[in-house]
Amino acid sequence: MINYHRRRTALRKILQRSGTSMKTADIHAALCKWFDDYSLQGKTTLRDLEALTQTELVAVGEKGPDKKAKYWKSGRESFDLTLCPTEAMTLAAIFDHAQRFGFNAHTEQLGELRKYAASEMTKHSARPLAWSQRITSGTRFTLLKPGKHDPAHLTTIQAAILEDASLEVTYLPRDADGAECRYLLKPLALSYQDSNVYLSAYVVEEHWPASYVPTDPRGKYSSNGPHTLCALMLHRMLEVKCNWMNLPGPEHYDVNSLEAQKHLMTIHGEAPVPLKLRLSANLHNRLSENPLTDDQVFVPHDEQHWDLSCSLYDTQGLRLFLLSNAADIEVLAPANLRKHVRQTLQRAVDLYAGDPA
Repeated sequence: MINYHRRRTALRKILQRSGTSMKTADIHAALCKWFDDYSLQGKTTLRDLEALTQTELVAVGEKGPDKKAKYWKSGRESFDLTLCPTEAMTLAAIFDHAQRFGFNAHTEQLGELRKYAASEMTKHSARPLAWSQRITSGTRFTLLKPGKHDPAHLTTIQAAILEDASLEVTYLPRDADGAECRYLLKPLALSYQDSNVYLSAYVVEEHWPASYVPTDPRGKYSSNGPHTLCALMLHRMLEVKCNWMNLPGPEHYDVNSLEAQKHLMTIHGEAPVPLKLRLSANLHNRLSENPLTDDQVFVPHDEQHWDLSCSLYDTQGLRLFLLSNAADIEVLAPANLRKHVRQTLQRAVDLYAGDPA
């Protein structure tokens, strides 16, 4: 016999995981499946739901397509956790950081959890505070606005990853003269970077318009052809839908592997490079407090400069860091990276050689 505590806990979790209003019959079917016990009575489920509404753990939901049915949804106090005030402050900072870096839709999905964290801080604060004015996050770099995407596309992708399902994606690749491509793919992982969301996927088939022949190489953030990994931008997806085919993905996939990462961001080369930089005193001070790598080593060069040696991948991020601090850094090695910085700076000097037209 399943006691009512276990039944009601299961009912709450069913509604929490659903995220939408469910009718009584569907909740009861899910409860029977939960316990693998189809002898449970529907009237017992209804009685449990009504009891849970008294404590606001469950609420009456919005009406659905079945006009005769009663619908239910998760209540306001539906979190099976307890946060101390300092943990709530940490969670509030995480929410602020996520929203600031382009994840508005994601934080809205967890709105009740965010409210719960704010209420815990307020209840234990010695004086009333507007927490939005007390906790923030940021960066010294200028943030670009995120690319606009359909939130339903992200939900479909998340569900497909959870269910190990396949997808059909209609996509607008970069540098393809506006041509749309339809991919049959296996979604593998999501990457959140630079205020945008990227899907790491294994492409099984791709279908281009008959009048378009894709270039080789394809360019960044598009398919690299059938039976390859790729990274696709969520805001360039025109349509996302599930596919019935059980497509195989690559074995031992890891989104943090070099193979996956080289599609998500630009990586020059297949291995870390020995990097040697000459730094001003100002940047030496900064990198002493916020290291570039764990293995970095400083050697004094003169009274105003330090030499730094370390090993890391030559990435787009590294190159942007070097260029943004170009007045305080000289790249000594490797030679190809020094050449890249010199040529990029020379192009910038040429642009600013005269007055603007």
